[in-house]
Amino acid sequence: MIASETGRLVLGRQFQQPDRRSCGAAVAVMAEALVNDSYARRLLAGGDTEFERETMAMHRRITGPVDAAGAIQAPWLRAVGTPPWALSRQLDRRSHRVRSRRVLVARLRPGRAWAAMTSALADGALVPAYVGSRWLPRHVVLAIELMDDAVRFYEPGTGRVVRVTREEWLEGRLLLGGWRDPWLVVSPRR
Repeated sequence: MIASETGRLVLGRQFQQPDRRSCGAAVAVMAEALVNDSYARRLLAGGDTEFERETMAMHRRITGPVDAAGAIQAPWLRAVGTPPWALSRQLDRRSHRVRSRRVLVARLRPGRAWAAMTSALADGALVPAYVGSRWLPRHVVLAIELMDDAVRFYEPGTGRVVRVTREEWLEGRLLLGGWRDPWLVVSPRR
């Protein structure tokens, strides 16, 4: 749930990822803005230029040889996007409420991934999700709010907030960045 007015303003600004491979980094920047009012105010003051600068810097950090906590992480090609374990570590480092996260394979068990995601949202956590084609995960979005019958996602390709129902998730009928199938959920451990 987005509790602060500043968080609502950041979402309303429709900040978009600056290039085709920075969706995961844009999700990490947005997640930080939604829990850190001073960071959100800085993004709002700097507009698209500041969001782009922060996203590109985040992309370099999150795909680099050292993770957010300073530990060595598995190598990853920046050109293919953001690895889920690096995104998980970045969000863990910034969250005071979440101690660690797990990556759930939504492609194989979409119902279980939906349940973990909605439970985390009910507890006030933000949840990144990877979506894609039948064959590959291709895009990262951020689950930001649980509704009665759906979840609202920040979709960095357009900068908009998109509503997804449980049925759309389970049946692979998503419209998130042009991708239909849920692949992974980076959910807090319970």
